[in-house]
Amino acid sequence: MCFPALEEHGRILDRLGQRDAAIAEYDAARRGRQLLKRGMPDRPFFMRHRSTSVAEIEGYTNVLRADSSKKGVFVHVARGHAYLALRLPRLALLDYDTALRLAPKETGLLVARGEALAALGYHREALRALDRAVAERRQDPDALSSRAFVRLAVGRVAEADADWSRQLELLPPERHEARACVLLRLANYEMALNELERAIEGKPGDPYLQLYFLTSLRRLGRSIQAGSAAIETWPGPLIALHQGKLDANEALQRADNAERRAEALFQLGVLVYDHDRAEAGRLWKQACEIAPPDTIEHAAARHEIERLRIVPQPISRGHATERETILMAVTK
Repeated sequence: MCFPALEEHGRILDRLGQRDAAIAEYDAARRGRQLLKRGMPDRPFFMRHRSTSVAEIEGYTNVLRADSSKKGVFVHVARGHAYLALRLPRLALLDYDTALRLAPKETGLLVARGEALAALGYHREALRALDRAVAERRQDPDALSSRAFVRLAVGRVAEADADWSRQLELLPPERHEARACVLLRLANYEMALNELERAIEGKPGDPYLQLYFLTSLRRLGRSIQAGSAAIETWPGPLIALHQGKLDANEALQRADNAERRAEALFQLGVLVYDHDRAEAGRLWKQACEIAPPDTIEHAAARHEIERLRIVPQPISRGHATERETILMAVTK
């Protein structure tokens, strides 16, 4: 579902005086955004907040029209983040480049620029920006997070691991969610489990924390207690899968986009690992091919695959298109 299109349609209806129809479009976009998977807490702050709107971007644009001076650098950055949240990285990159021209000493912008380049599939150019960001911001865990997944995307797994290990050193001990995510990317389930237990104490209703807790238990060969899951709301079907309330086919049928299918394939690999390593490797390879490289499932699958000595190809510039092609092939 294209939420910006819904919002823009709502704005058109509003201008035409069809207020009730406009409100319905706005509400549909809002409800849809609430169902989006939030950005993981170990990622840069502007990648954690994926909710924005066409109206927000228009507001930034109006401010820039009124003041295009150097003071507008922060508005360019804010609009760039909004474009990135709407998955419009080319427009985001234009804003980040403008901001860097206005404020070349703001090296933190190199992280955002690297993220936009990576989203476009320009991983080597992204890596150059992020190498500079890390060199100038050595205590910045966000810069390391961004560089790690780009390194992973080009097949430099050991270097990605080094960035994640350093990120762990820099993350405060109380940031249990973020630390758990880094450890899950490294497929270090024992240490991740400890952080997840603490994170769940603070957010007992977070479904992804619950899912990754069950993932770690299952992968460590520990028992899983029966519980309740909201099967109609993702990732509820995957929680129910671990609890034995849904079978593999039912879980896959409920994965209604590429990212969710990758999550389901990864969890199915975890589920069968103990009794069929070859099938687990096949499922993880599929998950790795479909999942974007900045997801937990992609990184964890890469590490699981390496353990099984199945090495996938590095991510290419056309990765986004390939994911959709693979998804169509898998669902046939």
